[in-house]
Amino acid sequence: MIFKRGKGAVADWWFEDRRRLVSPTSRAELHQLLEMCQSAAIVLEEHDLLRPSKIIFEGWLRPNPDTDDTVRVEEPDVTVAIPKEIDSRGLVAYCEKTLDKLDQKRSFLYPIDLYILGVGVVLDAEGQEQEQPDVTWLWGKTLDAHIVNVCTQSDAWLPYTLLAQPQPEVWELNAPRLEAALQEIQNQLGIPPCIDSHGDHAIMDGFRLNNHTDCDGEVLPTYW
Repeated sequence: MIFKRGKGAVADWWFEDRRRLVSPTSRAELHQLLEMCQSAAIVLEEHDLLRPSKIIFEGWLRPNPDTDDTVRVEEPDVTVAIPKEIDSRGLVAYCEKTLDKLDQKRSFLYPIDLYILGVGVVLDAEGQEQEQPDVTWLWGKTLDAHIVNVCTQSDAWLPYTLLAQPQPEVWELNAPRLEAALQEIQNQLGIPPCIDSHGDHAIMDGFRLNNHTDCDGEVLPTYW
């Protein structure tokens, strides 16, 4: 099952780089954020969990050249379609061509949020590959540090579906794939993620997920 992004992620892992304080005020810092997102995207693509098809830049900030302050600017969101021949290793270079054109039109602005979206592969109970949207996706953001949030809309990593239906074969085939990818992202970025252990749809134990249960141990449906 794929849960609609507008209703929240099934689970997410918030990689926040606190080793260096930054501010969303320069193209150089935006490049660093894109590099972090690209590193995560490369790992997800290698694990068949994300083949990016578009990047959305949402909301814009205008840096004050004399201070570290920024001002919100009303500009439309920008969607960059990623051609099939461009893999995750080319995301930064491809995006910066679009950013160059935008800077020429209206001077540099820093995106409040960026989203890397596409399709991924889920294995069914027979081990057959099923390509689905939003199996995993990435949300990049700069507050006082660069953040990459790895999100999933799939319940394939859970022993039971979001409707509380048992799916042991699907879980056994898919959960280790996500766990391995997240561990590799942590290694690549060099930072552990912040984790909400009791999310709306799943209980998170590190890189593993479990279903919510009641006091008697019965699995609770969480899809609405």
